[in-house]
Amino acid sequence: MTGRGLSVFALSTALGAIVLAGITASCGSPAGPGAVGTLTGRTGCKDFAAAAGGAVAAAGAGRECAEYDADGAGLLRLKHVNAAFNCCPGTVTATIEIAGDRIRIKERESASLCDCDCLYDLDYVFTGLGSGAYTITIVGPYQVEGDAPLTFPVDLDRASSGSFCVERTHYPWGI
Repeated sequence: MTGRGLSVFALSTALGAIVLAGITASCGSPAGPGAVGTLTGRTGCKDFAAAAGGAVAAAGAGRECAEYDADGAGLLRLKHVNAAFNCCPGTVTATIEIAGDRIRIKERESASLCDCDCLYDLDYVFTGLGSGAYTITIVGPYQVEGDAPLTFPVDLDRASSGSFCVERTHYPWGI
């Protein structure tokens, strides 16, 4: 083969490998083509001194948690318990990325107008998820570098519910 013929052969072989890798990666992806996640609501700033029960008391101020409920047919409800934001956060939003078997939620606030931080609960709904195991990661604006991330597995092959928590020892969790 000439130098030019070898270059064309190498280029077509490399291109074929890239296409095959893309097809293989997409076949192993549990996320359905119409998978969507939406932030549907949030509580106000929590008052742990007045808490009488429920998720607030169960999680406590020193823990950040996620509670989930999956119906086994592509619907997942998720509650981020004790998400940290400013006491005057403005609008709370989330960027949700669903790629393959990973769901990444990045939470933000539009303002930090007060000289204090609070803990809130945020509600999410995911639809169109394919069956399979997913790894969910939630990243908030006040997560300190070096803290364990709020990352946990969820198996959507069947109806299930559960929770996952990480300890937080700094403000506003460790108050």
